[in-house]
Amino acid sequence: MHSSSMYNRRNDVEVPSPITLENLVESMKEIPPCDHSLTPQELCFFDDFATTLTVDVALTFSTHKMFPRRRYLKESEHVDAGAIMKSFLKNQDFCQAIISLLNIGSVRSFLTAYPQLKQLEFRDHILRFLNVFSHKSGFTIEKCTRYAAEDNVGAKLISTRFWQRGDKIDRLFGVLRELDQKEEEQLLRPGVNDFSVMYSTRKKCAQLWLGPGAYINHDCRASCKFVPNGRTAYIQVLRDLHPGEEITCFYGEDFFGDNNERCECCTCERRKKGAFAVVQGDESLDSSQLKETGKAKYGLRETDSRLSRASFTR
Repeated sequence: MHSSSMYNRRNDVEVPSPITLENLVESMKEIPPCDHSLTPQELCFFDDFATTLTVDVALTFSTHKMFPRRRYLKESEHVDAGAIMKSFLKNQDFCQAIISLLNIGSVRSFLTAYPQLKQLEFRDHILRFLNVFSHKSGFTIEKCTRYAAEDNVGAKLISTRFWQRGDKIDRLFGVLRELDQKEEEQLLRPGVNDFSVMYSTRKKCAQLWLGPGAYINHDCRASCKFVPNGRTAYIQVLRDLHPGEEITCFYGEDFFGDNNERCECCTCERRKKGAFAVVQGDESLDSSQLKETGKAKYGLRETDSRLSRASFTR
């Protein structure tokens, strides 16, 4: 694919008019730029729409959304998007997939509300999700039934090749956007759409964490870690990762209640900690019963309008 400084730049100068699907394809790269100019609301809308077009139709159910009540595609367009993704899984043609997805009627209508630079960034966000299904990526996405907070219907990222400790998973992206107090209050609904909010210990502010990286689940013995890189973050492997193993990161010591007392990760299940902690006298309970006991014993903590967040130093 061809690189073009005109269509890949990230500044406040508008891309010359008019822009066409051909322009979008000619200038795109399979691995899009790290930076972006999206506002928090734009990132939320773009992420919801991109996951609707790619992940949801591939998994055949609706995954996490920042605006869960909003509908982005007509029923017939879901079928169209499904056919496009099925074709992409087979032929791995990024150009054709982008052309076809951006040519869906509701997508065209959606993009008319945005200037040309934002249209390029929407294209780039779709590319991030197409990489989840690329044979070159070394990972894929699957249905996950582990977590009660998702009503046991969510997603997880699985390695499809061997990754060595220290490797960078270069086609797996997280997209960051800082939130001020007003934006937090306007956008976030505790227990509804605050599933992917981090807290920067250096900048002392909340940050949206979206893109494919938002499908990385927590584990108390994580296989990978987040590494901030401007307005995106890449994923670095912490220990040798084999095909079929889940890509996980550590969200924080108190992300799931005090000392992660409500954590449902694989490590907590194995160690009988978190939601799987054995209550004295109930050693005979199995894993599912332990989770139910944990849910009954612990309720969601009251917070100042936000849940505990993963923390990292930037």
